[in-house]
Amino acid sequence: MTAKTSADGSPGSSRPGLDIHYEKISLTAQLAAYMRQFSDIPFASDVADLLHSRQVFEALLRGQQMTPEDLTWYAPIFEARYKSVTGAIHRTGSRQVLELASGLTLRGLAFAQDPAFTYIESDLTSISAEKEAIIARLRQKYGLADHGNLYFPAVNALDRSQLQEAIQRLDRDRPLVVVSEGLFPYLSRDEMRAVASNIREVLAEFKGSWITPDFSIKEEVERVTEQQRSFRRIVAAATEHKMYNNAFDSLEQLQAFLDEMGLAAEMHHPVDEIGEIVSLRELHLPAALLDPIKASLRLWVLRLSGEEPSPPAAS
Repeated sequence: MTAKTSADGSPGSSRPGLDIHYEKISLTAQLAAYMRQFSDIPFASDVADLLHSRQVFEALLRGQQMTPEDLTWYAPIFEARYKSVTGAIHRTGSRQVLELASGLTLRGLAFAQDPAFTYIESDLTSISAEKEAIIARLRQKYGLADHGNLYFPAVNALDRSQLQEAIQRLDRDRPLVVVSEGLFPYLSRDEMRAVASNIREVLAEFKGSWITPDFSIKEEVERVTEQQRSFRRIVAAATEHKMYNNAFDSLEQLQAFLDEMGLAAEMHHPVDEIGEIVSLRELHLPAALLDPIKASLRLWVLRLSGEEPSPPAAS
């Protein structure tokens, strides 16, 4: 049976509008895995093969007059988002990372090859268990060392107690980076507040930052093709949840939300910062494909209001 969780993290809550079958959203982690395989993201092709992600994608689209090839233009977006987050983590100089709703990126496995890092890849129970098994196979396949610095706790980001349990092994005297990539488009505004509040509480224990590309602006997410609308409807039916349902009306409204949460933000446009997007070449897609959406592909680096960033750690 699929667990239901509300904005306060309590199982089985019946609060109107806040009951979501979060385990079903794991489908989108598989779809993202399919798209990332066309890039040079570490372990992306392995994950797509092990998850049989093409078959999952084909099953989702069966009877919809759409194939995976019709949607490969999503691949450069997933690649740009992954690389922008990874680059931002490195720029902080922090060696401790807590990733929320980490999905199947395996970013933690790449970082954890450096024993100086401690990486916590948290997610819902089913994804965490599946990912741990995949990583065990990849360590064996590539002879990767296990430095004991990569962890997979089951965490619902809405549950503050689960977050607190996940960070017990971290060093409060060292800065922490919290990462969320792909979580907020599924949340209601009340759930956004709950998760942002939980993250703020975590950051209050560390001198660190929150990195996310997740905030959406309504006008931008509605400016899509009919094929995109159709695909969103297919995913919404499969996950029982509509993405971007609570996008912000404007950047000004988003700024007011961040002010309310006690967070100061730096905004970046990652497509201009990450270098080559390999999936454009691999899929023979035109470089101009991303031009219409460059402005809406944003990355935020957030800290507690009034707090200065930590100096980069010595390399």
